Amino acid sequence: MITGDQALTACHVAQQVHIISKPALILGRAKNKEVYAWVSPDETEIVSYSENEVGALSEAYDLCIGGECIEMLQQTSAVPKVVPYVKVFARVAPEQKELILTTFKSVGRMTLMCGDGTNDVGALKQAHVGVALLNAMPPPKGEKSSDGSSKNDTAKPAKSKKLKAAAENGEGPSKSKATSSQAGNRHLTPAEMQRQKLKKLMDELNEGGGDGQAPIVKLGDASMASPFTAKHASVCPTTDIIRQGRSTLVTTLQMFKILGLNCLATAYVLSVMYLDGVKLGDVQATISGVFTAAFFLFISHARPLQTLSAERPHPNIFCAYVFLSLLGQFAIHLLFLISSVNEASKYMPDECIEPDSEFHPNLVNTVSYMVGLMLQVATFAVNYMGHPFNQSIPENKPFLYALLAAVGFFTVITSDLFRDLNDWLKLVPMPKGLRDKLLIWAFLTFLVCYAWERLLRLAFPGKMPSWKQRQRRVAASLEKKRN
Repeated sequence: MITGDQALTACHVAQQVHIISKPALILGRAKNKEVYAWVSPDETEIVSYSENEVGALSEAYDLCIGGECIEMLQQTSAVPKVVPYVKVFARVAPEQKELILTTFKSVGRMTLMCGDGTNDVGALKQAHVGVALLNAMPPPKGEKSSDGSSKNDTAKPAKSKKLKAAAENGEGPSKSKATSSQAGNRHLTPAEMQRQKLKKLMDELNEGGGDGQAPIVKLGDASMASPFTAKHASVCPTTDIIRQGRSTLVTTLQMFKILGLNCLATAYVLSVMYLDGVKLGDVQATISGVFTAAFFLFISHARPLQTLSAERPHPNIFCAYVFLSLLGQFAIHLLFLISSVNEASKYMPDECIEPDSEFHPNLVNTVSYMVGLMLQVATFAVNYMGHPFNQSIPENKPFLYALLAAVGFFTVITSDLFRDLNDWLKLVPMPKGLRDKLLIWAFLTFLVCYAWERLLRLAFPGKMPSWKQRQRRVAASLEKKRN
């Protein structure tokens, strides 16, 4: 919390909103002394100040400092040693707010700043994410925009009833207004009438809109310095930014993993297996592409969950979790693909197939297409990132239906239930033993890949980026410059 209020007021408010959860200590001058000390709000506990012991002190207490103390820290070059451990900043000047944000960034902290005035512009620009707050009353809890529209709709009949009753009593307010406006407009030129309409419209906008209209948002300096602007004077939109950001991050990670696995499998099919004469027909490739497009389209429909999770997503794709997941799943996919093709080769006559020859349906091509389709479905289903950040697969209905359609299609063509469909796809009949093995191996491949992915998620959870080591390096470098 960064505020211009007194330290005692700031600590009390911070405790009410749970920014402070431990006993608080406020840094200030000791009584009748020139030295500084940490003092509890009720002055029952006093701890001597030492810039090298702030980190250890913050583990047992929540710390608060004022603008005067920040000036002292600047003079002693102790800002990076103290500021990153402070929870509440009181009596802070605008340039000191900017200093606090730059200090947090220098030690590796990710910053999000909320401000509502001109004195917050510098800090909003320095923050990684700036959120400007407008001085408008937030809507009551549980009330949505749809409720407001319904209230306006219910208010209109009541207003019309009043006007109707007034007309029956002979008052006729609308009639008198209309006649007076007509009389006034008789002596106005068309340009003057247009100017009068514009002036009336501007007056309504400045007053906040007419009946049933939303209040006009008046942007200020804080809005011009921030990429985000909240419609109300509340910090609640920050949770929306975090939820949307986490959802975007995990969606990007799963896209990279899915693309990586698909590219590895395609590279193997187009290189090694192509030399053995394995290739796909035009209809087969088209249907496979349609399923891929549907999966990528519906996987992006997942919405972030309403509640923030204590778990964190992985910050980047270059981590042990992503690499091990890709290598493990690709090894399982490769084993399934090679085993299936080798098993199908046992039923094939000994013949040499030229790689550049035209496509001719045979058992190896049929098995390789079915295995590729199954691996495609397994890749999307296993690597889908659902809870605790996005909707799960059962909650993402379009993606669920696309997966079920692909699994059903694979089962139908593998079981050879509709011979005409397989003939249209240029798939030859398979021996019963090979067909049963293919279905069992496909199910086992999905289970092993799913178990491997879940094991890695448990073994490599997302962690908060470490910043204390970087803070020590920054403090040490400043210490060397001062000496």
